[in-house]
Amino acid sequence: MLSLREENPLDMLRQFSVHFDGDLIENLGAAKMSIANEHGSGYISLYEILPGFTAWIYNINFCRDLVINMNFTDDRPYYFGYNVSGYQLQKFPKEVDYKKISQGQNFIIISKPNSSSEFIIPKDIAYKCCYIIINPELLKKSKIPSKIRIIQDLAESFKLENENDPFRYFGNIDARIGTYADIIIENERTDIIGRLITEGAILRMLGSQIEAHDHDSKTNNYKSSLTKSELSRITYIGDYVLNNISEKVSIDEISLHLRISPKKLQSGIRFLYGYSANEYLTRLRLEHSKELMHSTDMNISEICFAVGYQSKSYFSKIFLDTFGNSPSAYRKSYEDANLLYDISYRSLAEDSLTGKDVDEIINIARLFNPQFNITGSIVFHRNIFFQIIEGPKKEVLTLFNNICNDRRHKDVQVMWQGFKMKREFDDWVMATISDEGELKVEIQGNTKNLELSNLLGKVDKSAMDSENLWRKVRNIIKLNANESAA
Repeated sequence: MLSLREENPLDMLRQFSVHFDGDLIENLGAAKMSIANEHGSGYISLYEILPGFTAWIYNINFCRDLVINMNFTDDRPYYFGYNVSGYQLQKFPKEVDYKKISQGQNFIIISKPNSSSEFIIPKDIAYKCCYIIINPELLKKSKIPSKIRIIQDLAESFKLENENDPFRYFGNIDARIGTYADIIIENERTDIIGRLITEGAILRMLGSQIEAHDHDSKTNNYKSSLTKSELSRITYIGDYVLNNISEKVSIDEISLHLRISPKKLQSGIRFLYGYSANEYLTRLRLEHSKELMHSTDMNISEICFAVGYQSKSYFSKIFLDTFGNSPSAYRKSYEDANLLYDISYRSLAEDSLTGKDVDEIINIARLFNPQFNITGSIVFHRNIFFQIIEGPKKEVLTLFNNICNDRRHKDVQVMWQGFKMKREFDDWVMATISDEGELKVEIQGNTKNLELSNLLGKVDKSAMDSENLWRKVRNIIKLNANESAA
């Protein structure tokens, strides 16, 4: 049984990854856990549309029945789901029998605060399912205008008699919802284009589920006159626009490139994304501008021109209308001390490095890191360093640049870097994990139960360079850090 804690989406997916010995790849606002081992084959991915609004996608086949004991918080999130392929079983506490959620069935579950629920996904079936998880408490904190409509729709549709009782709705087989769920599940991209494909389908799927719950199934707008081949071609619109992001790209030009009529192009964009063609192009440019703010030191004017706008004031206006913050305010939020930057890297130790040298590296880190509000963890195994460092972006990048220029490190490879909302190593100035007998430094942090030596001891020297391996190490360390803080 997998005992799953209801936490932030990435931490929940990390629990899956460690349980199934999976490979977890993280992107901004998206992540994907893949397995191809004795546990099964396929993937589970997530997309965070807004804080408190997340989509989970299962496209996986398990070798054994997966029994999940889901431990809920007191926030009472809504779980909207649709099984495209396969089925699952669910029951609340004190229920003797499981309820079956069939293939093609729309379902909605709201938990009792601080309770649990069991789910079973049977083995040896191609299980494809999309969950939309909405946490109203987190959603209320967002400044994005579109969240107001979501909260209103939920409040109007789900007026529960007793807020402490669990709620379960199993709807009829509904091909309309399945149309959007299938788009979400079959889209494996986690980049900016993949996120927009998924976001559009998620919003349409959620609206259809609320309509189904309200017994309003009169709309036929979900049907598309386009073939699957034509819809597939339209998904490449994002790649074309990004390749020409600084230029003005017309619908006619895109239509010619994709070999599809302008009318069908606009119809397909509306079907896939829920936007008009111009709205979609605007959203793509704005999403790319956010990525430039995260990954470069370009100023707002430079970013404005880089994404194809000639007027900074117009760019700022549509950015504010879309995301609830001006570009400068949005960027400042990521430079705020409350938002942390995280870099995980693997490096090879210089050949002549001794245990005494490693002791010195760790002791200096423990001495100076607190001055710059940096925490993290370091692994030293078979002359390989793996380190997670977190703190204010400027200080973390300065430290990492020093590491890259340090002759004692070579072949430095970044496994992940990006922003995050909370610190995962509150009391670990630089926790150390190692089974190298020559190290004399004190093992700091709650690291003794990680059993990383069992994982690392199974692999040969060549496999130590595997990014997959070090992503697993990262997940194990971070899960342990979160459990220690709980």
